[in-house]
Amino acid sequence: MTTAMPIKLFQFPRMFGIPNVSPFCCKLETWLRITGIPYEVIDTPNPRKGPKGKVPFIEDGGRRIGDSSLIIDHLVRTRGVDPDARLDAAQRATALLVQRTLEEHYAFVILYTHFIRTEGWQCMKSTFDRVPTIVRPLVSGLVRRNMRKILRLQGLLRHSDDEIMEAARRDWQAVLEVMGDGPFFFGDEPAGVDAILFGTLATSLLTPVPSPVRDFLGTQPRLLAYTHSMKARFFPEFATGS
Repeated sequence: MTTAMPIKLFQFPRMFGIPNVSPFCCKLETWLRITGIPYEVIDTPNPRKGPKGKVPFIEDGGRRIGDSSLIIDHLVRTRGVDPDARLDAAQRATALLVQRTLEEHYAFVILYTHFIRTEGWQCMKSTFDRVPTIVRPLVSGLVRRNMRKILRLQGLLRHSDDEIMEAARRDWQAVLEVMGDGPFFFGDEPAGVDAILFGTLATSLLTPVPSPVRDFLGTQPRLLAYTHSMKARFFPEFATGS
């Protein structure tokens, strides 16, 4: 049972008419709406304020908790609400594999398409508009260089653009192979994997950031219908014109 006191959800400011451009922030807010746990959003442009130096993070009863998956684990324990309770062992295993694909590989592709590729950077550099004008080029340049370093160490940036885009297409082809035909990933009721999937699709499909993988996703009727259905159901305030 949920408590009367809403949690505080700290995440990047909204943009592009979606819940959040960060797939992890969008994932967590979607999960909260699936479960009906009350919350209030607090815009936090600086992720270093979080306990793990990233967003999203929450404040629950004066305690700050970071990392979207750890936050969900905490809320399942403390609120007694679990959209995965009905899943069998095979479905749980599938959900974990999808999560690892999207959060441990494809998430780095998003970082690349949105902030490293020139076309993506032209769309995303406005995220630094809150930084004072006099230091904005310095700050945005530093952040972008750090992103390049992360992607180089992780290994993604050691590949060509074509190779990265092909790997991303394979990620989505694998997800489509195990995705059900119902309104949600596992049928008629939403599960935690739906929060992950929508969070990733929202920033990939519903933002103006161009890329070959976005073009590929746009040719997949199942993913297009799913994305717009999830947005309309759980975020109707953003669904106008979708």
